[in-house]
Amino acid sequence: MIVRTPVLLRAFSFGLFAGVCGLLGAGPSVIAAETIRFQFNQFSREVSIKSLEEFSRSGVVGPELRPTMKHLKPSTQEVFRSALTQSMPLDPSRVAKFLDTPIGQSSLQQLVKVLAQPAEIAEPALSSALILGSAKDGELSFIDVLEAYPTEILPINVAALLSLGRQLKRQFNFQNALFTQLTPMLGTPSEGPTLSELAKPGQVSFTQIPFQFQGKDGRNITAVVYLPSSATPSLPASLVVIAPGLNTDMNALLYAGKQLASHGYAVASLNFPFTSNTALKAMIKGTGQIPAPNTWYFQPLSVSELIDQVQSRWGERVNTNEVGAIGQSLGGYTVMALAGAELDWKHLVLGCAPMDDPVTVVLNSAVVWQCVAPGKVVKRISFRDPRVKAALAINPVTNPIFSAASLGDMDVPIMMISGTNDILSPPISQQLIPFTGLGHPDSRLVMQHKGTHFSFLEGVSDVPEFLIGPDQALARTELKGLAKAWFDQHLRAGLDPFGSAPLLAGDGPLKMLVLPPFTREQLQQADPGLREFP
Repeated sequence: MIVRTPVLLRAFSFGLFAGVCGLLGAGPSVIAAETIRFQFNQFSREVSIKSLEEFSRSGVVGPELRPTMKHLKPSTQEVFRSALTQSMPLDPSRVAKFLDTPIGQSSLQQLVKVLAQPAEIAEPALSSALILGSAKDGELSFIDVLEAYPTEILPINVAALLSLGRQLKRQFNFQNALFTQLTPMLGTPSEGPTLSELAKPGQVSFTQIPFQFQGKDGRNITAVVYLPSSATPSLPASLVVIAPGLNTDMNALLYAGKQLASHGYAVASLNFPFTSNTALKAMIKGTGQIPAPNTWYFQPLSVSELIDQVQSRWGERVNTNEVGAIGQSLGGYTVMALAGAELDWKHLVLGCAPMDDPVTVVLNSAVVWQCVAPGKVVKRISFRDPRVKAALAINPVTNPIFSAASLGDMDVPIMMISGTNDILSPPISQQLIPFTGLGHPDSRLVMQHKGTHFSFLEGVSDVPEFLIGPDQALARTELKGLAKAWFDQHLRAGLDPFGSAPLLAGDGPLKMLVLPPFTREQLQQADPGLREFP
């Protein structure tokens, strides 16, 4: 049985394993853990895994477990039980393949802090337990991992475990109540624009033109442009560029590009040299180059080169001096950097410091990704392209690479879209806190109820359904409507459909809350315990 409630294990499990597939299987374990030893400083207490399993199944605290559980509040006991019973549809191939990636290794190094064992013992043992636990029935629960751990006694570092529990409880309790807690902060929202109307295709025909160009680093880049028939030298089309996210390609958001092109926009997108799904598959197969650490920071340069290419090839019919930019996830970082967010290396090092704290577990995937090599920084801090006049950042990765200071200096309006159920780029750390630093008064935060990291993307059919979220077709309609309204306002001097008050938009299960700028102090009112870093 799969428990669908978004409790602790669901949060860290997919943050650890999401989106990776492979062909590796696993055999039975000879030794399996039978006893948990909870260790805190010089004190320890042992309980059998069987007693934990009974508690997870029935909720009954047996005699053996009672001396330990009496130190936990009833509410905390229930959270603990939920974490034990939470199950995820993960098989050994997905787990093993992900653990073989750099971010998988970094995530594993964070998880083993919970184990009171030397890392050289804990890391291979936990890897084995994660793979074997998922082999049981194609599902993975915390109990499965405990039972598959290849030592008879499993020592737990209580300080690290409590740190993880507090961090995740604070993060996801607030995340699950974002709609209800954000609304009172800025007032009762009114009905906003009808996104389905804005999402209707226009009457302009357009031509799709695939092309390639050589970047300044010598690598070939695959790209595509949609050129509307209405674009002429006397009436050049406004340009919108699209920056895809990690392990996707230019096709993932081009449905929104086609809709904009049907309304007379020129649209261009590309595959990034190192982070597209084609590039990553080539690296896994050994046919592609493994990039140096932090190569992804230079992605904005590729988009600027794409704009240059459109100018040189179709500049008579396309206005490349007034450009809109759409980006998702890592592409969201890219468009925000193009819009003027400067890279803050000191803030990055500060945000990555908890990764090295032995009693702090960091399983925020967006942070782990940024902190793979925080010491190997690039000298450049600004990738501002003055041609970019408005940006739409979908589930962007922003923190700690940007800080409040670097975001506050931006003079370009940003629409930031965030999903309450996004566990790869968590909304609080990666969108809400950064949004409070934005300086432009026309910027907007769009909070999508039940939205995930995959809600808006095409080509993710191999991702488990519950991770994609409800009604992808509706999500795509919402994005098309938001994109048209946003770029009509800022590239064509159209009417402001959002105004300066909170609005409700969208339909059905994916309601959207559109918020004007708010401060960090206002956000603290919604969650007084909110912290930027663990």
